[in-house]
Amino acid sequence: MGSGDIHTVFIAEDEVPARELLVDYIMARPELKLAGIARDGEDAREKLSSSFYDVVFMDIRLPHLSGIEVIQGLKKIPYLIFTTAYEQYAVRAFELEASDYLLKPFSAERFNRAVDKFLHMCVSAGRHEAAVSCSGFALRERGRHCIVPYNDIMYVSSNGKNSIIHTVDEEIETSVILKDVEDRVPADLFMRIHKQHIVNIRYIAAVQYYIGGQYFAYLSDADESPIPVGKKYASLLKVRLNLE
Repeated sequence: MGSGDIHTVFIAEDEVPARELLVDYIMARPELKLAGIARDGEDAREKLSSSFYDVVFMDIRLPHLSGIEVIQGLKKIPYLIFTTAYEQYAVRAFELEASDYLLKPFSAERFNRAVDKFLHMCVSAGRHEAAVSCSGFALRERGRHCIVPYNDIMYVSSNGKNSIIHTVDEEIETSVILKDVEDRVPADLFMRIHKQHIVNIRYIAAVQYYIGGQYFAYLSDADESPIPVGKKYASLLKVRLNLE
């Protein structure tokens, strides 16, 4: 995310005055776009589990589930700004890598400082990703910025609006669509071979044709994992691998 990007915002707040104040503050910031609201913990967990937002303003004391319980139940943790009237939760909030902690009632000035801090973190993260892009794929997993070395990635598969990075040791799901992954990985190492698969060509051990026009690429892992090859990609793959 660059400094000129629009960042999607989610609010989890059960108190109407606090919720309306957050909406007003968010609408006054051109860098922010309000994209979701929840009024209790269960609703927040469901919405945050099904969609990804750039930053979440999370009340700690919510009906049904606390804000901390909501966050602990997520596979992917966005940037967090906790909002609460209780100081005693601050330590736990920062253990969850919250970017800020707003004590109610907070002013527009204090809100804007929190947003400016979040935006600065986004710019810093973008610079870090650019610096390491020559050696690995940068992603954010459970509130941490991670670099997956390109040489460790065997292939990447689509999972709806997310992608799954299959490495030699593990599978990592990231909230990046496959087309964006394709644009970010080096073309000399990776190739799109199917509408749902990008493969590191160094891991292709064999390509086999089956009656009916179906190709499969087999990887050089312990399972000899088969990856389907789309018809429109088959000829390009054969050229890339110098196959007759």
